[in-house]
Amino acid sequence: MSVSRTVQESARVAVAVRLGDPGRETVARRNLAEAKIADAIERALAVAPPLTPSQIKTLTGLLRTGGQR
Repeated sequence: MSVSRTVQESARVAVAVRLGDPGRETVARRNLAEAKIADAIERALAVAPPLTPSQIKTLTGLLRTGGQR
């Protein structure tokens, strides 16, 4: 069984915290957030009907702006 990307990124955060490396921790936390978001998107798309081009544009906009409207 493979280890999920979210678990791998969580481990990287823990290592950075343990080492007391703030720069490494920031990068690890950003990567963990991306992995969690990607997992959530994949789960949602797996059960949803196909999105319209307009819906895809809306979601893409959210990602491009970091959720800021």
